[in-house]
Amino acid sequence: DRQAEAELLDPNSCAVKNIIRREIGGAWVADDLYQETFRIVIEKTRRGDIREPEKLSGFVCGVARNLVIDYFRRAARQGSLNEVEEATTLPDPAPDQLEALLRKEQSDFARQVLKEMRNERDIQILFRFYLAEDKKEQICADLGLSSLHFNRVLHRARERYLELYKRLSSDQSR
Repeated sequence: DRQAEAELLDPNSCAVKNIIRREIGGAWVADDLYQETFRIVIEKTRRGDIREPEKLSGFVCGVARNLVIDYFRRAARQGSLNEVEEATTLPDPAPDQLEALLRKEQSDFARQVLKEMRNERDIQILFRFYLAEDKKEQICADLGLSSLHFNRVLHRARERYLELYKRLSSDQSR
């Protein structure tokens, strides 16, 4: 009976709109969920699936809440699928050929600067600490340095390295 269905919609209409709009910001989504709520309620009423007709307004509000929850679940799933798709299209972090060549040239130049240095201890500390990545404690033990003395020696070696690096790079660019 269409008249009975209309009477079913009127008292629950405002409550359903409030439930949906409170949770869903977008008007078109809220309108879709509002219509879907009453479609489901009318279908269940026609089939006789409503067990307690006196609690109909609670049933209608429950359907609306469930649709809102389902909407957010689908959105979250879709979001995670989009994240997976975006992750598979990320650029390869490996350097391209030009970057690899430039890195090799820089590395070769850095090694050349090390070879040009005059102080053997500077060369050994810089090489072991930065290139070989030996532990500070091991280098200190091998060279008989305290931790504080190592810091001073490393600082002076870096300063001498930088000075030589700048001089050689300016010579190379001429």
